[in-house]
Amino acid sequence: MERILRPGGIAVVGASQDPTKRGYQVVRALQNRGYRGNIQPVNPSGGVLLGLPVAPSVEEAAGTLDLAVICTPAPTVPELIRACGRRGLAGAVVLAAGFRELGERGAGLEADLVDAVRESGVRVIGPNTSGILNLPLGLDLIGVPGTRPGRLALLAQSGNAALALLNDAVDRPGEGFSFVVGLGNESDLRFHEYLAFLGRAPEVGAVMVHAESFRAGEAFLRVAREVAPHLPVVVLKGGRTRAGDRAARSHTGAVASDHLVVRSALRQAGVVEVTRSDDLLPVARTLAGQPPARRGRGLAILADGGGQGTMAADALEEAGVPLAEPGEATQARLRQLLGPNAALGNPVDFAGAADRDPSVFSRALEVLLADPEVAGVVLVGLFGGYAIRFAAELEEAEWVAAGEMAGMARDAQKPLVVHSIYAEAGSRAIRELVEAGVPVLRSVETACRAAAAAWERGRHLEALAGRTRAAGTRAADHERDVDGRAVDVAGPRNGGLPGPAAGPDPLEGARGEGRSALLETESRALLDRWGVTLVDARFCSTGKEAVTALADLGGEVVVKAVSGTVLHKSEAGGVVVGCSTPEAVEAAVRAVRGGVERWARERGVDPDVRGVLVARRLPPPTVELLVGVRRDASFGTVLTVGAGGTAVEVLNDVSVRVLPVDSGEIREMLDELRIAPLLNGHRGRPPVDLDGLVRLISALASAAGAVPDLEELELNPVFVSPEAVVAVDARGYLTDVAVTSAG
Repeated sequence: MERILRPGGIAVVGASQDPTKRGYQVVRALQNRGYRGNIQPVNPSGGVLLGLPVAPSVEEAAGTLDLAVICTPAPTVPELIRACGRRGLAGAVVLAAGFRELGERGAGLEADLVDAVRESGVRVIGPNTSGILNLPLGLDLIGVPGTRPGRLALLAQSGNAALALLNDAVDRPGEGFSFVVGLGNESDLRFHEYLAFLGRAPEVGAVMVHAESFRAGEAFLRVAREVAPHLPVVVLKGGRTRAGDRAARSHTGAVASDHLVVRSALRQAGVVEVTRSDDLLPVARTLAGQPPARRGRGLAILADGGGQGTMAADALEEAGVPLAEPGEATQARLRQLLGPNAALGNPVDFAGAADRDPSVFSRALEVLLADPEVAGVVLVGLFGGYAIRFAAELEEAEWVAAGEMAGMARDAQKPLVVHSIYAEAGSRAIRELVEAGVPVLRSVETACRAAAAAWERGRHLEALAGRTRAAGTRAADHERDVDGRAVDVAGPRNGGLPGPAAGPDPLEGARGEGRSALLETESRALLDRWGVTLVDARFCSTGKEAVTALADLGGEVVVKAVSGTVLHKSEAGGVVVGCSTPEAVEAAVRAVRGGVERWARERGVDPDVRGVLVARRLPPPTVELLVGVRRDASFGTVLTVGAGGTAVEVLNDVSVRVLPVDSGEIREMLDELRIAPLLNGHRGRPPVDLDGLVRLISALASAAGAVPDLEELELNPVFVSPEAVVAVDARGYLTDVAVTSAG
């Protein structure tokens, strides 16, 4: 990656004398940008191009060469990659389109390209890429006039998205780029490989990512977890709409939509996500120039107009950011400074106090930044335009105030984001702020989203530090345990639970039959091995055995069909609740068998009824939860926790994480749910057994991580109360086999 993105020499393959061709434009752009390395045009015709000798082939090219820019048509590319390998180049930028984006024929050509990469050892950017930039080096293969060097890096899957951002930055003061990479088809080099390089590059202050998909999502998350604590990463993900293709298989797939998984995975890794293209640049600029909001309980709004202050308050609340509550001492100092007409809550409204003296801004900001409740400040209104709006004589005071505010925020290590309707006026005060790394934005909403990103990043870093301290405490506890046993059964990763209990493989039968859908008895056997507490139940082949099970269990029981075809049994008449006599149990066995068989006949499938499960009927719980895991094509195994029962898709109250997780992250998931107050004790009621719930979730995660061909495993409902945590129903699937199911 060092040789590819900081090349000492570039071969331009397909160099052309025609100014309209990329083979001419690339050479000219490198010269115009002052690229300091060797530029070697390559064309079989030879000659001279823009004062440079043209080599007839890559193998015959002279001087130091690390990177090739291939400007020739798609069919020529695979063999040219092999030639680059013979010359010893590290990488190639393939500009040509005409690969898998065109369908089957293009996919075949891309497969040939991938074979050439493997054979040659040459790494490929693209194909179908807009090019790359390394502006500090003078490397420009994109060619947007006016693009300035700076501390922002961009990884973009879409060429148009990259061009839009670059052009947008040209019009905004203070926003420049170090590296830009158009990934194109991402047939070889992937997002995570670029991110790993950028994470070590001293020229980079923040990384922007535009992605339509992550072909190596697990690897991207792994690298992002390493990079994000010291380098802000901001992602705009395309394709956020819900596919819903898993809804027929399980509730977990229905409520944990594809983009919910992406959003949760990115947040878990410390990546900040934006959902608007016009937010990507301002948010990255803010995180590159301002510290994360790590201290204080909320953000403060400093406004010179009530209307826009209210808009800012709305925007922050909608973004999930709390407003700080300034202390009495802070309010007293503000009253003395701003006079009797100012509003001193949050927002703080000057009420005209700065109209004749813009230095009031810096003095008010100093008061707010000193308040321990305040984690950062959003300044809203006219700042930077007082000399334009009121009197030219105010220019000096406003400029001085700008420098003071930037310095105060820097010294306090709290973020400052400025909204101004004069953001694009180019005044001395605006330039002073921008050059000091303070974002100045024309939209109130954009300014608040940028401030919210600083808040989100601060919360992530605080949580990460807390988990690190907790892990250290656990490690110290383990060292003090003279028997060498783990002290915390909810330990460091996936719960830290012991391994599975000994015994035969409970999934051997399903694999042997080539069956994707697990019988409930198989799911229960797997979960039992990993220590998941399940409702007491007996498998029965006959009505007589079911009556015996009733006597063993006592009280009322639930009778459920055990079928390899029907998994949502209640929707197929496969469940009878509240049986307490032998006669009722025998009738229930007949009823569930008959219900499933009718359902199967109507759909033309085999009912595959293996017997029934007779389970103890439990008293109503405090809360019913869903706990499930499933494989995600991009990010690996995903854990979902949420409100459960039959209305799970209606409630849609879930939290999602990508495995592995620790007990602290599981507790964070539970706290994120809207039903969290019920778990923690609502209106004087006792809290549920949270430790037991964390152990159950950890055990399920451990089971999922230990079974490579497990596609999904769901517990719904899990009965949660102060006394116990018990899984009532379980269903699971193995990979790669089609399945028909009710619902």
